[in-house]
Amino acid sequence: MRRRYDRLVRFLGTSCGRGVLLLGAGALALLYYRIDPGRTAWMPQCVFRSLTGWECPACGGQRALHASLHGEWAAALRYNPFLLVALPYLAAVVFATFGTGRRALRLRAWVRHPWVAGTYAALFFAWWIVRNTPLWP
Repeated sequence: MRRRYDRLVRFLGTSCGRGVLLLGAGALALLYYRIDPGRTAWMPQCVFRSLTGWECPACGGQRALHASLHGEWAAALRYNPFLLVALPYLAAVVFATFGTGRRALRLRAWVRHPWVAGTYAALFFAWWIVRNTPLWP
């Protein structure tokens, strides 16, 4: 299993692999731009919310992504404000993992730093708890 993962990481580190990654991200962005996840029944639903009735940290993320792609920032914030913290960090993790060159190496040291990863994890779990309390609207 580890060997397959290593091959995938090596492939995505090549220019062809980065092209595949960018093409896939572009296709997803186009899908979320064209289709409103809040109005279609076939878009993926949150399994955690279906089973427990509680919202996970990503609940509302699809609708927030759709709204942000249309420039509706206030609506995106209402759907999932944590997305503004999560997406830049996750994009940095992807670039640091699959990128090559000095920038990727410097960024890799930053995103893997225990304080940065720990802060992100703490914010993730704090958001998960807070959004399921009566304090959150």
